[in-house]
Amino acid sequence: MSNDFVNRAVLVTGAARGLGLAIAGEFHSRGASVFINDLTGSDIAGAIEQLGGGPRLFGAPADISTVDGCSDAVNGAAEHFGQLDVLVNNAGINIEKPVDEWDELLWDRHVDLILKGPFFCVKAALPQLRRNRGNVVNISSNLGIHAVRDNPGYCAAKGGLLNLTRALAMDLAPDVRVNCLCPGVMNTELMRQCAEDSGEPASYYERYEAYAPLKRLSEPAEMAKSVAFMASDDAAFMTGAVLAVDGGGTAGYTVS
Repeated sequence: MSNDFVNRAVLVTGAARGLGLAIAGEFHSRGASVFINDLTGSDIAGAIEQLGGGPRLFGAPADISTVDGCSDAVNGAAEHFGQLDVLVNNAGINIEKPVDEWDELLWDRHVDLILKGPFFCVKAALPQLRRNRGNVVNISSNLGIHAVRDNPGYCAAKGGLLNLTRALAMDLAPDVRVNCLCPGVMNTELMRQCAEDSGEPASYYERYEAYAPLKRLSEPAEMAKSVAFMASDDAAFMTGAVLAVDGGGTAGYTVS
C-alpha cells in the first residue's frame, strides 16, 4: 500500500459511513492522520473502530450545515494534529420528492449542507491550507452535471458545488488546489435509504443498476481511490477540475 500521505493531516466531513468512511479509510491506509467529522460522537466512534483505531484517527461531532460547525471541525482537526493538509467536503443529504412537496426547510437542509458548508469549511481552513500548500476535494455528483426527476434540491446544490470548486480554484491558486469529484450511483447507506423511501426498493435498485453504460452500482472504495489521487502529488497540476467517475453516466444514460 502507498504511503504517500505520511505526515499529512486530512479532514473528511460526513465520514462516519458510506463514501466518507471509505475516503477516511483510504487516506489512513496511505499513512495520513485523519480527522473524522460527523454529527454524533457515537457514530464517529463507530467509524474509528471500523478503521482499526490508533493515534492517526480522531474525530469530533460538528454540524457542517452551520458556519460555527464548519469552524469547529476545521479547528478541531488543526489543533489535534497540529496541521491540516487536505480537506474533503463530503457531507451531504439526498431526499427525493416532487417539486410541489418541497418546502423551505427541506430546500435549506440541502443547500446548507451541500453548498454552504463546503464554502465555510474552506474559509476556516485557509490559513492551514495556504501555509502547507494543501488542497481541497469537493464531493459533488454526476447529478451536479445533469439532473434527474424529483430531486431539485440535491441537483441544484451539487451543481452549485461544482461551480464553487472552479471559483475557489481561481481565487486560491497557486497556493491551494481545489478539485471536484462527481460520483455516479453508489452502493451506500444513503442509496439504500433512497431505495426504501421510494416504496419499491427492488425496482429502484434495478433502475439504477441499468442507469449507466457499465450497468452496475459503484462501490465507495472505488471513489475513495479517486479522491486520494486528486489530493496527491500525482495531481499537482490539477486544480478547478471536475472528475466524473460514474460508469459512463455523463456520456449518456441507457434508461430514462
